[in-house]
Amino acid sequence: MKGMIDTMSKDKVISIEELDDALRMMLRNVMRMAPERDQKDVALQRLLAFRLRTDGESATREYLMRKIRDMVQCRYNGRLYDFLKNDQQSRFC
Repeated sequence: MKGMIDTMSKDKVISIEELDDALRMMLRNVMRMAPERDQKDVALQRLLAFRLRTDGESATREYLMRKIRDMVQCRYNGRLYDFLKNDQQSRFC
């Protein structure tokens, strides 16, 4: 059972270093949309790589634009990654 859980958790974490060239290029393009201070955030890169792999580039871009707009309207000053992963934070705004 423990081995199965370890395998499942490894499947959910996207290794940025192992992305194929097309996905790496899409991630680079999407990361340009993030605020400059968040562009080197590895957790954010992994989250967006996961969304790219599951939803595609256009849906990920729309999602990110919507969340960045919400973040600006809320005057949220923290990490973009924290805002994206915390649904209650973004709903509260």
